Amino acid sequence: MSRYRAVSYRGLASIRTLALASLLVVAAACSGGASSGGGGSSGSGPLVVGILAPFTGQDAALGPGYFAGCLPAVRSINAAGGVMGHKLSCKQFDTRGEPADAVPAARQMIASTPNLMMVIGCTSDEAASVVPILEGAHIPSFCMTGQSEFNKSQFKYFHRLVPPDEFDAYAMVGIALYYDHFKNAALVFGNDLGSQAFVEPARTALTKLGGKVAVNQALALGQPSYRTEVTQMLAAHPDVIFTEALGSTDATYLAEVKQLNGGKMIPVIGTAATIDPTWFKAVSDAIGVGDLLQYFQANDIQTTFSGPGYNEFKTNILASASDFTDAPKYVQHASTLHLYDGVIMTALAMTASKSTDPKVYNPWIFKVGNGTGGATVVNTYKQGVDALNGGKQVRLVGAGGQTNFNKWNNSQGGYIIVKYTATGEEQQISQLSEATVAKIIQAGGG
Repeated sequence: MSRYRAVSYRGLASIRTLALASLLVVAAACSGGASSGGGGSSGSGPLVVGILAPFTGQDAALGPGYFAGCLPAVRSINAAGGVMGHKLSCKQFDTRGEPADAVPAARQMIASTPNLMMVIGCTSDEAASVVPILEGAHIPSFCMTGQSEFNKSQFKYFHRLVPPDEFDAYAMVGIALYYDHFKNAALVFGNDLGSQAFVEPARTALTKLGGKVAVNQALALGQPSYRTEVTQMLAAHPDVIFTEALGSTDATYLAEVKQLNGGKMIPVIGTAATIDPTWFKAVSDAIGVGDLLQYFQANDIQTTFSGPGYNEFKTNILASASDFTDAPKYVQHASTLHLYDGVIMTALAMTASKSTDPKVYNPWIFKVGNGTGGATVVNTYKQGVDALNGGKQVRLVGAGGQTNFNKWNNSQGGYIIVKYTATGEEQQISQLSEATVAKIIQAGGG
């Protein structure tokens, strides 16, 4: 989401200390916002969307999906004349999936990027360390973190279009209990903080609703073998494996499951982070495409992959292959859609507020996302600009569907149940009803 995740287990206290120290430096350098090289624009120069995410390291698969959300948004906005004459571009800033690397990456991004209009990405790898820095520099962000500390945060420039991690865990439980009718689950997650965030909510909800945890394993990421852990898991005879262990870890583990289980797979339910072209390639190579299609499912953010907003996104992401060869692989990738919507939403907020100062246009992101009384629903940036130029207020219902920000700038929809196609695309096979999700959330204490 979340997709979004995996912090090295260094402890949030040290992360926050590092963030605070860096925030003081950045605040001193960037207190002027637009005039100091970060947050806002001046003159008629280009605007930059920063993608602050892992592009190398264990979670290197996450960054490209976010970059793929920026490119079609920028293409759509620029084709409609840009934002009040400003053209847009996308620029990557690699956090390497580590707070210690994310902080200097955020500082360098702010200091070296004139006209930085917003940031997307900021996964659970780096959100706790970089969001305070972005907040201090008045830079709107759309973050792909599921950490619960952002459920009711006081950050004004932080926005989230994905659910908290614990709700993702509840969705996994819902798939197991009410869709597949599995009762006995093995919890197999990476030992990083982001992946471990699923474990306790899943365990609590599963056991309170009549299920059982067969085994709970925290895998050290990137090991050459997990033979000992797989042997222990198989001895517990689970019905299903819940997992998120990124990098090469899930591929190695599941290959050994098949090998040590007499050539047979066990059903697997993944988080939304496991719906990713890189994960698909690694795991399908490890266990075979046929077994992956038969035995694997995941939950993902509610979306329909249809409608005028999605059609505009699809046209532009396919056209973005000239800038990023792998962009078309993300044409049905829910988190990519939602980041695309975040960029469009922010561009419309700037147009609606008639300002390139983030202190002015940031509150308008909420207004464009949720709409105000009598607002005209628009599905694309051009429709929005045309309506605003006609004196109307707008509400964006974009590629990912409708936004419903709460007072903490979090927007959460329902859940879909998805599988892969033979070519690695995401396909919806069912959904969890709101009543089912509510029941699981109550059991989990969410």
